[in-house]
Amino acid sequence: MDKQFTQKLQDWLNTPADKRDLEQGALFLLQLSNNKILYNNISRNLKAHAEFIEFKIKRYLQYRLQSLTHEQVDTMQKQVDQIVKRHALDKAPSTPQTQAEEWRGGKRADHDSLPAEIQALYVENASLLQKMRELHLQLRNLSTANATCPDSDRYPFLVELIKLDKQYHQNWLTYDKYEMNSETQPSVSQQTLDEAEQLEQKNILRRLNMTKGRFKKAPTDALKEQILSLYKQLTVPSESLTSELNALGVL
Repeated sequence: MDKQFTQKLQDWLNTPADKRDLEQGALFLLQLSNNKILYNNISRNLKAHAEFIEFKIKRYLQYRLQSLTHEQVDTMQKQVDQIVKRHALDKAPSTPQTQAEEWRGGKRADHDSLPAEIQALYVENASLLQKMRELHLQLRNLSTANATCPDSDRYPFLVELIKLDKQYHQNWLTYDKYEMNSETQPSVSQQTLDEAEQLEQKNILRRLNMTKGRFKKAPTDALKEQILSLYKQLTVPSESLTSELNALGVL
């Protein structure tokens, strides 16, 4: 992605509306959409379409800023490397019989007495592990076939592997800690999951604040992209944070 062009779009939007070069804005929109008919239509009366041009450029810019930096993808790759090691995804899978025996070793003694939805978690995890193996194989083949495998190609596989691993551990936690007498009370596992989610949100906010501090001292596109990525991971961003990022020109 052309970062210089992205910066030009940002500069254009940062220019006061009454001082913007609308012809330049229309040309930007043509470059972004490659829609000559649209360009011809708005060029006939640029002032009348000023708000439309601004709206469309903002939408395209938001999409471009969502592109992850190499640093972020590299961090995700390291996380996936740990997942691969933890589940031995890089090793040849066991024979179906051995695999079934190993899997049965994790079954609770009271498994058949558990509610159907809890039993289903045990079954689902076998499927999740298989999906992780398949994704890792696809990612490995992709990287082997292309020595300069771009971040954009690796990103979907990394996201899905991390997502599946998180679900896998949540399932085991719920399955292992489910209490038979917990129908009317939140289970220990759910409480644990809630605490884990809160901790994850705090870590995301901590990383965002650190990146925001660096951005204030020396603003760069890369830091802005990191802040946007972290902001989107917050379940409920505070109004004060949203206002501050708007004031900084990040949102």
